[in-house]
Amino acid sequence: MKEAIVHTTTGGFAAIATAFVIESLQNMIPWLIVSCAVILCDLAFGVRKSMLMGEKVRFSRAIRATMGKMVTYFAFVCMVCMITVASHSEYPIDVYSCLLVCFIEGCSIVGNILKPKGININVIGALGVFGKKVFKVDKEDVKEIIEKEK
Repeated sequence: MKEAIVHTTTGGFAAIATAFVIESLQNMIPWLIVSCAVILCDLAFGVRKSMLMGEKVRFSRAIRATMGKMVTYFAFVCMVCMITVASHSEYPIDVYSCLLVCFIEGCSIVGNILKPKGININVIGALGVFGKKVFKVDKEDVKEIIEKEK
């Protein structure tokens, strides 16, 4: 009798866990594709930047850095998608979290595009000005955003 209860409980748990994993995968696959695309774009523009600046491009270092980003971001996407599914999509944190990942990689891509031209963007300064913009900031503060290399 106890054995039948154990098998029934295990079977019920397996069905629930399987349904949760399937729903989570359905939710996270589009975000994983987007994350992969953005990371590969960052790799391409990073290699382009190194070639334009005359730096030696090491294939192993580029792939190692890209794989490190993929593991980190994919684990993050899996986590937030599972939290969203567990909360029955009441808190859609997956959308905002994945957009944050895209924003971070987008900043890296823009930096890789502008760096060979001698332009650095101060993201912290830009966010500060954006935050101050709500409270009417002077134009002098905008100069802190873009720095020209000498």
